[in-house]
Amino acid sequence: MRSFSNAEFLPRGVSPTRSFSNTEFLQREVSPTRSFSSPEFLQRGVSPTRSSSNAEFLQRGVSPTRSISNEEFPQRGVSPTRSFSNLEFLQRGVSPAQSYSSAEFMQSGVSPARSFSNAEFPQRGVSPTRSFSNAEFLQRGISPTRRFSNAEFLKRGVSPRRSFSNTEFLQRGVSPTLSFSNPEYLQRGVSPTRSFSNTEFLQHGVSPTPSFSSAEFLQCGVSPTQSSSIAEFLQRGVSPTRSFSNTEFLQHEVSPTRSFSSAEFLQRGVSPARSFSNAEFLQRGVSPTRSFPNAEFLQRGVSPT
Repeated sequence: MRSFSNAEFLPRGVSPTRSFSNTEFLQREVSPTRSFSSPEFLQRGVSPTRSSSNAEFLQRGVSPTRSISNEEFPQRGVSPTRSFSNLEFLQRGVSPAQSYSSAEFMQSGVSPARSFSNAEFPQRGVSPTRSFSNAEFLQRGISPTRRFSNAEFLKRGVSPRRSFSNTEFLQRGVSPTLSFSNPEYLQRGVSPTRSFSNTEFLQHGVSPTPSFSSAEFLQCGVSPTQSSSIAEFLQRGVSPTRSFSNTEFLQHEVSPTRSFSSAEFLQRGVSPARSFSNAEFLQRGVSPTRSFPNAEFLQRGVSPT
C-alpha cells in the first residue's frame, strides 16, 4: 500500500487501495480501488476507471476508461474507452468507443472514425480515417490517410501518405514518403534519409542518417539518439535513447533511457530509467525507476521503485 506512485505485482490476487498513482499487477485477478490515477493489470479481466495517465496491460481482457494518456496492451482482448490519447493492443478483438482519442485494436477488422488522436491496431484489416495523430497496426494490409501524425504497422505492405509525423511498420516492404517526421519499419532493409525526425525499423540492418531526430531500429542492434517523439518497434532488440516521448516495443530486449515520457514494451526484460511518465511492459521482469506516474507491467514479476 502506497500513497503516491506504486506498482504492485503479485502472482495471485490482491485488492489493495492507493490514493494517487498506483499500478497493480497480478497474475490472477484483482479489483483494487484508487482515487486518482490507477492502472489495473490482471491476467483475467478488470474494468477499472482512471482520470489522468494510465496504462493497462492484461494478459487476457480489460475494459478500463481513461481521460488523458493511456496505453493498453493486453495479450487477449480489451474494450476500454479513453478520451485523449490511447493505444490499445489486443491479441483478440475489441470494439471500444471513445470521444476524443480512441484506439481500436481487433483481431478481425474495424473501421472506426475518430477526431483527434487515435490508434487502431487490428490483426486483419482496417481503413479508418483520423485527423491528427493516428497509429494503425494491422497484420494484413491497410492504406489509410491521415493529416498529422500516423503510425502504420502492417505485417504485409502498405504505402500510405502522411504530411507530418508518420510511422510505418511493415513485415515486408514499404516505400512511403513523408515530409517532416517519418519512421520506416521494414522486415528487410531500408536506408532512407529524412530531414527532421525519422525512425527506421528493419528486420535486418539499416544505417540511415537523419539531421535532427532519428530512430533506427534493426533486428540486430542499433543505438540511435532521438530528441522528441519516437516509436520503436523491433522484432528483436534495440537500445536507443530519447529525450521526450518514446515508445519502444521490442519482442526481445532493450535498455533505453529517456527523460520525460517513455514506454517500453519488451517480451523479455528491460531496465530503463525515466523521470516523469513511463510505461514498461515486459513479459518477464523489469526493475525500472520513475519519479511521477509509472506503469509496470510484467507477466511474471517485477520489483520497481
